[in-house]
Amino acid sequence: MARGSPLPPPPPPPPLLLLLLLLLPPPATLTSSPRISLPLGSEKRPFLSFQAGNISNYTALLLSRDGKTLYVGAREALFALNSSVSFLPGGEYQELLWSADAERKQQCSFKGKDPQRDCQNYIKILLPLNSSHLYVCGTGAFSPLCTYVNVENFTLAQDRAGSILLEDGKGRCPFDPNFKSTALVVDGELYTGTVSNFQGNDPAISRSQTLRPTKTESSLNWLQDPAFVASAYIPESLGSVEGDDDKIYFFFSETGQEFEFFDNTIVSRIARICKGDKGGERILQQRWTSFLKAQLLCSRPDDGFPFNVLQDVFMLSPNPEDWRDTLFYGVFTSQWHRGTTEGSAICVFTMKDVHRAFSGLYKEVNRETQQWYTVTYPVPTPRPGACITNSAREKKINSSLQLPDRVLNFLKDHFLMDSQVRSRLLLLQPQARYQRVAVHRVPGLHHTYDVLFLGTGDGRLHKAVSVGPKVHIIEELQIFSPGQPVQNLLLDPDRGLLYAASHAGVVQVPVANCSLYRSCGDCLLSRDPYCAWSGSSCRHISLYPREAASRPWIQDIEGANARGLCNTSLAKARISLPTVL
Repeated sequence: MARGSPLPPPPPPPPLLLLLLLLLPPPATLTSSPRISLPLGSEKRPFLSFQAGNISNYTALLLSRDGKTLYVGAREALFALNSSVSFLPGGEYQELLWSADAERKQQCSFKGKDPQRDCQNYIKILLPLNSSHLYVCGTGAFSPLCTYVNVENFTLAQDRAGSILLEDGKGRCPFDPNFKSTALVVDGELYTGTVSNFQGNDPAISRSQTLRPTKTESSLNWLQDPAFVASAYIPESLGSVEGDDDKIYFFFSETGQEFEFFDNTIVSRIARICKGDKGGERILQQRWTSFLKAQLLCSRPDDGFPFNVLQDVFMLSPNPEDWRDTLFYGVFTSQWHRGTTEGSAICVFTMKDVHRAFSGLYKEVNRETQQWYTVTYPVPTPRPGACITNSAREKKINSSLQLPDRVLNFLKDHFLMDSQVRSRLLLLQPQARYQRVAVHRVPGLHHTYDVLFLGTGDGRLHKAVSVGPKVHIIEELQIFSPGQPVQNLLLDPDRGLLYAASHAGVVQVPVANCSLYRSCGDCLLSRDPYCAWSGSSCRHISLYPREAASRPWIQDIEGANARGLCNTSLAKARISLPTVL
């Protein structure tokens, strides 16, 4: 059997070239400054906030199916907020305290952790399990715990003896509240990406809450110190002529072993597993037989400067049947800073690009030299890492338990794809460190646009619109104190609300405030897809659908042609440089 040819992916820039790249300014066509910037508490863009007593670290957000209740996970507490009432001054809300017990806190402190900072119960997982219960996990003072919340009366589930029904959270929830993790429930089964031990050096992608628990194989180094940021379920069986299975995707950054560099090179990844994976019969028992991963590439198009650290991912899918049109919006930073400010990049990936990478060639490592190579020789069949499809069923392989040993042995060492998942760079922001992203597909008067909400590390919210090859930042809002990073974003598109969470609390921000634009010129120059000029005022289109459809309202997101479309004298008076209000 011939060794694969040495065709490693393009490595990160060498030190001298990287130094030169750091000195170059970003391309002007990919940068954007907020047209309007509003300070914290500005009356021009009001929003509501929630904070309860001495509770802190509001990080987990979940919206009920009807949108009426926002569930919030914080440090040692859970909240059920009425989206219409709880954010008002004196508004009612439900609170559920869930602390780590004294013994766990004592053990945490005994092991050298800070009693106040580390030895608490930080809620990290807050998911809908079924119509009657939520599934919740917390760090449990460095001893993770999981439980169930009864939605009807907002209480912790109890066993027959009246004790709180607790489950071991190891492998489901991180020990350390500062560790990143991700989780989702698919058909009642819990899929997680986290670390599985106290030291934080045993990462795993696993499935639990099931009769078929499955995880990655630690001894095979499938994961290299990952920082998980997101996960997504794609129903790829719908409309599949091959009889393919649904997939669960995980997004993370990790140490890139395939690169030789002067420093530990971080690489952003997308990993994939099949929902129907049951593990192997003799080889890879209770381990994934479909685990594959590929590099996510986000870089400047002119010089290839890499944004290699993934911060967040938002999946935008029209509907389950159109899963092939799914887009993944990613927030990236670089481990190599430019100047004194750590900037950010927004890149978008298509489902087609993801499939192309996972359908391509594999990589393998030479155990003696630790060099990675492209596998060019024929691989076993069925294709290693693929889901069970019609072609496999024709060979009497109806589940992963029936996969041949040669396929599983190959997969153990060939879990890394040779092809990168390439992206389209939408936005470079040298003056902000984006940490979270949420995307809303908005129907304008003439076209549909993707509006991005971007949370920063210093408490700001950027609202931007993607128009062809460009992104325009419509506005910048200071929603938290400058020292408070935006830790989570959750969009309620049906009610036109965005929820943002930080250490200090949760805010409820309307997606638009069209009345801020007082003239036709301002309305058009805003490039806000939510807004249009009615002839007398700038209005939110979705609030006046009949009028917007039947009357000559004005909107121009692509050109912002205020002079041509508005009264000339008014437009001239309003056209100006970006302002700070």
